[in-house]
Amino acid sequence: MITKKLRKIYKDFFVFAVAVSVLILAFSSCQPAAVDNGDDDDDTLALTEVKAMMVCNRDYYSAASGIFKDSKKTIKGIMYDMKYYSDDSENEVMKLIDELVVAAARGVDVKIVLEQSDWNDDVSADNYETGAYLESYGIDVRYDPLTITTHCKTFIIDTNQVLVGSTNWSYSAVSSNNEANVLLEGRKIALDFTEYFETLWKNSYKK
Repeated sequence: MITKKLRKIYKDFFVFAVAVSVLILAFSSCQPAAVDNGDDDDDTLALTEVKAMMVCNRDYYSAASGIFKDSKKTIKGIMYDMKYYSDDSENEVMKLIDELVVAAARGVDVKIVLEQSDWNDDVSADNYETGAYLESYGIDVRYDPLTITTHCKTFIIDTNQVLVGSTNWSYSAVSSNNEANVLLEGRKIALDFTEYFETLWKNSYKK
């Protein structure tokens, strides 16, 4: 009887020890969230401390509008599709476009990189029309090379905040689609995104 009990104890202990070992191996292989430091000569990832807020679906307009209104020095944007609605100046996309115009009018340096495509004429047409509107108010707009698709939807504000995610500036994206973004706050992450923006800016062109 005692032998059977001992065997059961040994068996239970062995199963427990194996389970603990598996958990230790699993957790030791996990790494904290990280971002690419952008150094082509170094494959390591650099951790960046930030404050982050989820911005999804119908929250996008208020979040974007708020950071544009609060901007003081710079707005640097990259957008895949920025539609201009000449027949509906009151929709939220047009209001965001006009927030850029208002920011530029009060002295904020606004620079925008837009997609132009050799395969998607609709996106190019959207961006050319919006770009022309922004340029008419003194905003500096450039377009990426035709053979490269710039699918980013990113805004960097005052080298301190970054709004990045899936939302294009179209009525459906802002008003009805399921879209996911994050608003990041932190000097280091904003500098990293600014460096990325400047690389795209240098390789983009005026129309």
